Amino acid sequence: MKKVLLVIASYDDWRQKLFEEKISPINERYAQHHDFEYMVVTDPPPLLRGNPTWWKFSIPQQMIKDGVLKDGDIITHLDADMIIARQDESYQTKKSFSYAIDSGNTHCMGNYTITVNEWSRNLVEQIMSEERYKTLGETDFWQEFREQANWYSMTGTIRHSWKSFWEMPNYGWHSSPSKHMLYSIDELNEHVEVKATEWNATLLEEEEEHQGHLNQFLINKCPMRKVRIRHWAGGQPWRVDAWRKFIFDAHRYHYWDSAKQQSSKYNC
Repeated sequence: MKKVLLVIASYDDWRQKLFEEKISPINERYAQHHDFEYMVVTDPPPLLRGNPTWWKFSIPQQMIKDGVLKDGDIITHLDADMIIARQDESYQTKKSFSYAIDSGNTHCMGNYTITVNEWSRNLVEQIMSEERYKTLGETDFWQEFREQANWYSMTGTIRHSWKSFWEMPNYGWHSSPSKHMLYSIDELNEHVEVKATEWNATLLEEEEEHQGHLNQFLINKCPMRKVRIRHWAGGQPWRVDAWRKFIFDAHRYHYWDSAKQQSSKYNC
């Protein structure tokens, strides 16, 4: 079985240097620790559908077509603006597909993991479907959220809810059904694992003064010491140095043990 950790980093500004010098080494250590092949794409293929976020599925799609990834293999994708805070648990799934509901209450495609099989092959094809793109690609939701919007349409998930998806039946799947929906609830429960917010923490109470208008979207709260992956989505500053210090201190002073003992007190 092959395991691949995929990160696409192709910035034309300060972010590239920050990624290469301070984030990528953490990813590489994580990959080595959990026996992943670390695959960093800094020279991606031509832009697809006018936005680089489509690469996060088009590249695995091509790897599957080329036979680089075979049934039983695992590919995990992380956005380049994510930092791994805890390395103790491997980001993979026993199901076909897994992702996390983030702090802002979205079914976020910023990171995900796929176990290659017949179902997940079809999932990738449907996400990249030209037919679906021609039908829905010009809508406001698709223009803003692209592959993530497609997942919402495939699962019949309401675009936004001020009530946490954790409090809704079936994580909000089938909350806004349409003719574009592909999967039944039984099929989703069989093939999809939804990970806790700690796997994609996009907003934190401890950093509230840094978030400005984004604070209104802090719906799924997660304490800093429980975060597994911090994601600077929505144009936030990349507070990499502060997080690297936090990770160091957490290991030095055994914060993770404390978090495990008190985990029942928190929402995520």
